[in-house]
Amino acid sequence: MAAPSETTSRGFVIARVGGVPVQIGASWLLLAAFITFIVASGSSEPGVRKYLLGLGYAVALLVSVLVHEGAHAATARFAGLPVHRVVADLWGGHTAYDPRLSTPGKAALIAVAGPVANFALAAVAWVVSVALGDGTAGELVFVMAFVNVLLGGFNLLPGLPLDGGQLVDALVWRITGRREKGLIAAGWTGRLVTVGVILWFVVRPLLSGDEPALTSIIWMALIAMFMWQGATAAIRTGQAREMLGRGTVAQVVQPVPVLRPHDVLEAAAATGGCAVVVDGAGRPAALSLPEDAAGVPRERWSTTPVSAVARVQPETWVAQTQRGDDLTAVVTAIQETQSSVVVAVEEGRVLGLVTVEAVNRAIGAN
Repeated sequence: MAAPSETTSRGFVIARVGGVPVQIGASWLLLAAFITFIVASGSSEPGVRKYLLGLGYAVALLVSVLVHEGAHAATARFAGLPVHRVVADLWGGHTAYDPRLSTPGKAALIAVAGPVANFALAAVAWVVSVALGDGTAGELVFVMAFVNVLLGGFNLLPGLPLDGGQLVDALVWRITGRREKGLIAAGWTGRLVTVGVILWFVVRPLLSGDEPALTSIIWMALIAMFMWQGATAAIRTGQAREMLGRGTVAQVVQPVPVLRPHDVLEAAAATGGCAVVVDGAGRPAALSLPEDAAGVPRERWSTTPVSAVARVQPETWVAQTQRGDDLTAVVTAIQETQSSVVVAVEEGRVLGLVTVEAVNRAIGAN
């Protein structure tokens, strides 16, 4: 699945493609062990061969997931969106990319790319399996074809966190013009899909007199839990974005002097020493606060460079936004920086500072 909001992840980097790290999460080892055990327990192969066969199934799934996620990543890059990483883990996999320049059309294109790649790989694997005929190699390649059809089809179910849910999100976003409404709608359809999966694969067999294997019930429970959590997260994210839409950057931004490192502290006297300090390229790099400026005797402000008291800030403290935009960009910067103050920048020009207190006041007043 595509995961536009994620920026951090843990895992083993197995490759870099176009500068994008491809990771295998430690939790994937649990998935591989589970698949190996399930396949081996139902195999008639002798001795260690049944476990090798089970491991082959696990690797086939890993390759299928990486092809799926690689298609998401390649399409996101083609659409002009920065890609952070591709990950395979216990829940299958995800592609983390920067959604700030996304549109409904781009989001839909990225979402559908994964299942399309799976169907293409399934077709190739089926042809190869026919050519190989009977035998372990042919069986494994046929499993690759089957897994890709299953993976592609399942991901097209219309609910987040699946790719079909991304399509629902993009459609509602396009119709309403509001991304948050798309997230909420796709989150609710995701919950409905989760209930449908449980009814079809667990409740239906029980009502017909069949008894699903314990391992099948555990597997479906894990899938349902993952889907429900993802759907719920989408609803909450949409609701949070609705709340952020109650205010604009213009309501919360505080203009302050923009100084070079060699400028003297006196240039920020009107704001009590509060100023944004930019580097040689004009990018906001440091922040001078009144409490730090207060440590310098007032008579020395005319000779003290602002760099003497300014605090260097992380790159994430810059919120690229516009005065009329909602508060999403500045709140994202606050969360990523874990700071109470960030700087708002519009097309390379510093608008001013935004504090948590100002954001809370704007949201509460609307």
